[in-house]
Amino acid sequence: MEKEKKILPIDFLWLALYAFAGFSLELILGMVTNGLSLAVNAALTAILWSGVSLFLIYYAKKRFDFDVFSTSHSPDKKKLVAILVLVAAVILVITIGFGGFKPLVEFNGELNRSVSALVFRSMYYLAECSLIVLVIAFGQKFCEAQFQLSPHFPSGGLLLAITWGLIHFLLQGFSGGVYTLFFSLVAGVLYLLCEKDLRWTYLFVAVAFIL
Repeated sequence: MEKEKKILPIDFLWLALYAFAGFSLELILGMVTNGLSLAVNAALTAILWSGVSLFLIYYAKKRFDFDVFSTSHSPDKKKLVAILVLVAAVILVITIGFGGFKPLVEFNGELNRSVSALVFRSMYYLAECSLIVLVIAFGQKFCEAQFQLSPHFPSGGLLLAITWGLIHFLLQGFSGGVYTLFFSLVAGVLYLLCEKDLRWTYLFVAVAFIL
């Protein structure tokens, strides 16, 4: 009889890093599809990111018996108020940074008032959020198991900040990097306020990210 594989905390770190590595598919896609429209690139990237997310969700459950959807809790009223305040704060920060309401600025700017481009851009953001919440979920699991950190400390958000967040200093400059660090930590706090329910976390992270 085959010996059952021992599950180690480091396994969840690898899962988080695999999710982070999924972001790089956009760069690889850009190199092989140079010249395609923004809408087509957004759609293709969304498909790739969604595929990576679905695979990691399946792999984590099958290989490590970690179902990211096993926790199901609706936020209580106090936590819901805190969640809404954080989401509003993120939207306010990005509105100031964009010089206006983000979807509207993008629609009137680089998307050239194309409804289809706006739809594909939204799909792109939704797929990106799936990787974001997976890095947080796997990272939180790793840090709590490996370092016995408090379950009230947003270690998943911290891991997101030092991976996905820091890389944005190279991709989007100082202001983009600072915002992404801020968003990463807020997203980690949202995960805890949602009591690690990935469904609610994804909803609120996506609203804050897209708006």
